[in-house]
Amino acid sequence: MSREEFDAKVRERIREWGGLLDADAAALLVLESLGIDVAEWTPIVKIEENAEVSVRGEVVAITPTRTFARQDGSSGRVANVTLMDASGTCRLVLWDDDVDLVEKGQIRVGAFVRCLDCFVRGTNFGLEVSRGKFGAILPE
Repeated sequence: MSREEFDAKVRERIREWGGLLDADAAALLVLESLGIDVAEWTPIVKIEENAEVSVRGEVVAITPTRTFARQDGSSGRVANVTLMDASGTCRLVLWDDDVDLVEKGQIRVGAFVRCLDCFVRGTNFGLEVSRGKFGAILPE
């Protein structure tokens, strides 16, 4: 495939997702559609606090979206998703624009989600995975 064909497929994926994917995330989807697995997946049971991981799992629960006020006075949105793989479960926290994936039905109970290069932190609820600055959340 030529570079132009690949770039066209990336732009098409971005359009398909209504602009919710950046070029890097769309490129990963294109590569996977060609049968190229680009991530090394960490089993949920092996994720550790303060690590950067790539996990994938089935959505087994979603909390209702909450809005909140930030310290600077702006508003934000958050939704919590429970992901499960063969090894265990974890909480995936979706912030702001990522909440659109739930509201548009791209992340729903029974769907599968890939979390690429996401950050893990410990909370009172256990370990949480969130996209952070450089990660990507990709529904399958």
